[in-house]
Amino acid sequence: MKRLLLYVHFNKYNRVSSHVYYQLTQMRPLFSKVVFISNSQVSERDHQKLVDLRLMDNFIQRENVGFDFAAWRDGMTHVGFDDITTYDVVTIMNDTCFGPLWDIKGYYLNYEADAQVDFWGLTNNRRTKKSRQTQGFPEHIQSYFITFKKPVIASSTFRKFWENVKNHTDVQEVINDYETKVTTTFLAAGFRYQTIFDTVNEDTTGMLHPDFSYYNPTAILKHKVPFIKVKAIDAHQGITPYILDEIADKTNYPVDLIISHMSEVNFPDFKYLLGHKLVKQVAPADLSSKKIAVHLHTFYVDLLEEFLNAFEKSFDFDYDLFITTDIEKKYKEIQEILDQHKRPADIRVTGNIGRDVLPMLKLKEDLSQYDYIGHFHTKKSKEADFWAGESWRKELIQMLVYPTNNILSNFDNEKLGIIIADIPTFFRYNKIVDAWNEHLIAPEMNNLWERMGLTKVIDFNDFHSFVMSYGTFIWFKYDALKPLFELGLTDDDVPAEPLPQNSILHAIERLLIYIAWNEHYDFRISKNPAQITAFVDNKLLNERGNSAPNTYVDFTYMGGIKGALKYIFIGPARAIKYILKRLFQKVFK
Repeated sequence: MKRLLLYVHFNKYNRVSSHVYYQLTQMRPLFSKVVFISNSQVSERDHQKLVDLRLMDNFIQRENVGFDFAAWRDGMTHVGFDDITTYDVVTIMNDTCFGPLWDIKGYYLNYEADAQVDFWGLTNNRRTKKSRQTQGFPEHIQSYFITFKKPVIASSTFRKFWENVKNHTDVQEVINDYETKVTTTFLAAGFRYQTIFDTVNEDTTGMLHPDFSYYNPTAILKHKVPFIKVKAIDAHQGITPYILDEIADKTNYPVDLIISHMSEVNFPDFKYLLGHKLVKQVAPADLSSKKIAVHLHTFYVDLLEEFLNAFEKSFDFDYDLFITTDIEKKYKEIQEILDQHKRPADIRVTGNIGRDVLPMLKLKEDLSQYDYIGHFHTKKSKEADFWAGESWRKELIQMLVYPTNNILSNFDNEKLGIIIADIPTFFRYNKIVDAWNEHLIAPEMNNLWERMGLTKVIDFNDFHSFVMSYGTFIWFKYDALKPLFELGLTDDDVPAEPLPQNSILHAIERLLIYIAWNEHYDFRISKNPAQITAFVDNKLLNERGNSAPNTYVDFTYMGGIKGALKYIFIGPARAIKYILKRLFQKVFK
């Protein structure tokens, strides 16, 4: 059987996602020729990977004009309509779906053997009358996957349809003229179609619209449709964890491909994603060829041995140790302790500005030469050291130092750029990180985002909380945080101590995973071994109270009088805005 696949790719960040490589790897053996048509700019690296894996025979780079139908038209023009008639099967599809969830070969063989089927697809839409919610359209196969058999391919109707596809700029025009008519045109010519999941007479109770591919992903799985729409994963985040569990349980599809893609094209910290962001126990990697650096900012010299002992106990690899401190007097003390441990290190006096963050950034030229970098500091709390300092520090060491061998083995995943610790228990027993206070840090985060010239669109004012690197204890690849290092922050960028609670350092603490996201890296979380029941979080987060903040706010450290006034007016201002909006709606309804 001679088959042709016309595969359309689009990615708003001009990347070829890992699920695309998997998709083509699974489907490639079925086809005599695969034409990869990209409506976004494919990098030389991604193009070469497609070539090396032999996932395509021809490549077309085009502008995103006319959407998928114009791209399929160009693919057919590239192959040549006379040559297309030599194929027994032509499949058009795009990368807007994950899969195949099940082996797709059987579907092809079944439909190819069925003389009653001339073209087929995955799902269809029933005839819909025009209303306030929809433009209305006839019954049709959904266009993300359609396969045509020889009778259709050889017909004049086929060639005429595709040669007349225009470069529409309005997606609704594409739906009206092509997505629906690709079915009705061939039905009118006397051809017959089937779908794997015929939704025309299915019960739509509880659905906003009878589009099962989008509104009912559980039905897609139940009927063993081999592909599930990307938009369906995004649109049902409340049940997505269970959809992913079902895929993992009932199919052989690697769920990590879904996590990877959704983390790339959306914000990387959606709740349904976080359940899959824990560091996994993996086979030990060979680290002998990797250059590894550890930076330890040592403000409290009395804690240095605690870290050195933890390093000695945990690290089964060679590494270079960089130690920074604030004053010359501590240099000698640090060196003496290092000598006792027979541990060489590069010690630098970087001053007492910027806490642990700025000293790390000042090591830019050195750290840029390493594959993997660990960043730690001698954490204490002047206010309540045992509870807020020591417990925090010890748990972070438990999460990011003791399991380092496994952490670094996880970095074999080229998409992984940064690993942070889970939330220390102190912050789960006590509501310290509060949405109201986090909101005050968001403007500085936005400011830094703009200063770094980052290209992904994000507004931290819209976030209630952030997945952050508590204490900025992290393991990372330099390129994942390169924009921060390239920013060139100086002592003048950091306010004097005591720091306000919305300082640039607090912003950086919360920005790290999002910077990595902008650089097309994902993150992972090292699980806290100090397990406590989730009922603690339930108790904390569901306290009955007013809409005011539940934490004590010291405005001395939050902008003084100006910060206090902002705090007072932000709530009432939102209430007034809401009232005016509702009144406007009622008046002009």
